[in-house]
Amino acid sequence: MDGFSLEVRDGEIMGFLGPNGAGKTTAMMVMATVYRPTSGTVEVEGYDVTAMPQKVRGFLGICFQDPKFDNRLSVQSVLEWHAKITGVPRDLRTKRIEDVLKRIGMWEDRSRRCFTLSGGMSKKVENAKVFIQRPKVAVFDEPTAFLDVPSRLTIWDMIRELRDGGSTVILATNMMDEADRLSDRVAIMDRGKLVKVGTPGELKQSIRGGEVLVVRSKMPGERVIEEIRQIPEVVEASYLEGAGVRIYLNQAGRVVQQVLAIFQKNGIGVENVTISQPTLEDVFLRYTGRGLDGK
Repeated sequence: MDGFSLEVRDGEIMGFLGPNGAGKTTAMMVMATVYRPTSGTVEVEGYDVTAMPQKVRGFLGICFQDPKFDNRLSVQSVLEWHAKITGVPRDLRTKRIEDVLKRIGMWEDRSRRCFTLSGGMSKKVENAKVFIQRPKVAVFDEPTAFLDVPSRLTIWDMIRELRDGGSTVILATNMMDEADRLSDRVAIMDRGKLVKVGTPGELKQSIRGGEVLVVRSKMPGERVIEEIRQIPEVVEASYLEGAGVRIYLNQAGRVVQQVLAIFQKNGIGVENVTISQPTLEDVFLRYTGRGLDGK
């Protein structure tokens, strides 16, 4: 991490968005006292993570990217142990565990040994630890990896409810839709650097050109790109990974025929044309020069 400076507000969901290797996990694990920073300062609830790590850990709950629990234990035993060591009152533990397991569809699996679980089920148990704990600061590293769509939506709802109950949530993801739909603010990261921070709406509006026109074709030459850039409504045009052109522009409906005429004039067949609003992936591409897949 280099030149990283960020303040996460109480009661918000802060999403860290970037490809694998961007530094999301490193940033979060430093905040969570798992990694020790080599320089700089990090404070959680006013406490320095290096000087007072035990105090900081009292505020935190962590859903690790790779589940961290004794897989020889049953699902229920893992959650009972976690609830106990994180200070969940004895009279609340049983009810919370039952409620969370039913919510994530694992109540019938509560007696299963964790080593028999699939990757997705293990991830649900890892998430469940935090939902049962209800910490002041909840850290989720790729919380919906390996999960099917219905399970993802359930986890998203439960993270929102955690925030609404008073928790501050820090979320790392490389999934654009997850960052967009779940985060109050998004911190875009790339190669250990903080690139841009804002609400999903603010980040999309920061792109000049209100629409995205994608033309898929055989690879056009530089001449085609330059001709497209001469159209007044076009803000930027660049090669599309694979084959074609991605164009940021205004009034796409008026411009699309001009763009297609340029392809036709240069003898390049067009396979497909789409017009859309900018996404967080477009934001990432504009500020880093590569996609969320790292290419």
